[in-house]
Amino acid sequence: MKNVILYCTLAAAALLCWLEMSKVAELQSKNNRLSVEMAHARIPLQRDTIHDSIEVVTQVVVEVAPKSLKDALAEDEQIIKELRLKVKQLEAMQTTTIENSDTTPAHHDADNSLFYYSDQWADLQLSLKDSTFYYNIRDSLSTMVYREYRHHFLWWKWGTKGYRLKIVNFNPHARVTYNKYIKAGK
Repeated sequence: MKNVILYCTLAAAALLCWLEMSKVAELQSKNNRLSVEMAHARIPLQRDTIHDSIEVVTQVVVEVAPKSLKDALAEDEQIIKELRLKVKQLEAMQTTTIENSDTTPAHHDADNSLFYYSDQWADLQLSLKDSTFYYNIRDSLSTMVYREYRHHFLWWKWGTKGYRLKIVNFNPHARVTYNKYIKAGK
């Protein structure tokens, strides 16, 4: 009788462990699917400025499991193939879209056939003589990925809550309109 109770208890414990493990696996697959969906979603950018004209953009880093990385990078698969890389080689991938616009007074030469503008970020020339328009626009971005700590006590910080990304745009004429950063997780 004692052996039957022992075997029933062990069987019930094994069944509970199996059910719990299946719930964990289901939650992990749901988490991976949501991470991939989040990677494809347009996450709003938080904007700030420093030094009166330098734009700083902050965004949450999407972290996906290595198994889900292929799904997250589906739209970039052709570029990855052309670069002769494999998805499993990638640690992270970032896509940034910038838009340039500005209105400035143009200078012109004596015979009014050449209009031009030049500063640190742009060179523009319009020649009416031969109907050509020359432009050269330069941008400078600095991207920093940093860890947000989960716990703080006095000056000690430990645990990882997540990662955030800061993009510093040095061109005052440009504006970051879209950014996607995908990191291969553990």
